Amino acid sequence: MEKNVGGTDRTIRIVVGLVLVAAMMVTVAFGEPLGDPTQGIVAAVLLFAAFVLLGTAGAEKCPANRALGRNTYDEPESEHR
Repeated sequence: MEKNVGGTDRTIRIVVGLVLVAAMMVTVAFGEPLGDPTQGIVAAVLLFAAFVLLGTAGAEKCPANRALGRNTYDEPESEHR
């Protein structure tokens, strides 16, 4: 699969992924009113979503972008010498 995540799309994925990791940490630390099973489920879902976003940003490849026909990756200009 070729790269299809770049530029602003990649930056947004990184920022949102880090925000979701922080939200997961807050849920674990202060999620007592949610109850034990619900707190764990919410934390796991947040962590999984963060993992997907950070993983696709790092690999610069996203199956959802491919399915939708989106490509935000700009190929670097090769230097001709």
